[in-house]
Amino acid sequence: MEIERAKNLVNLYESLQLAHKIILNSFYGYVMRRGARWYSMSMAAIVTHTGSNIITDSRSLIDQLGMPLELDTDGIWTLLPKGFPEEVKFTLSNGKTVQFSFPCTMCNVLIYDKYANKQY
Repeated sequence: MEIERAKNLVNLYESLQLAHKIILNSFYGYVMRRGARWYSMSMAAIVTHTGSNIITDSRSLIDQLGMPLELDTDGIWTLLPKGFPEEVKFTLSNGKTVQFSFPCTMCNVLIYDKYANKQY
């Protein structure tokens, strides 16, 4: 039951991550448009500032794992050392296995811990 709950949470967090990206990109574009009802350079600035901080924080983690090739708002491409376990697989005591992408999961945990609004 816990394994199923964890899988559901992974799907939820990945969906939320994509939703946040789309909303922030749309919001940034809207508040930057002169004549928009909620035009605000301050809001546009905080969106880009937060995005920049997330990319910088991700880079500091990626630098410890391998060599970053490209970091932008659409993703992170990294050259990992040969033999680095990109996919981690655990076998549980009941014989079932759980697999996840180590670098992606670590970045997601870092971002969630530092930037998630826990009251929601």
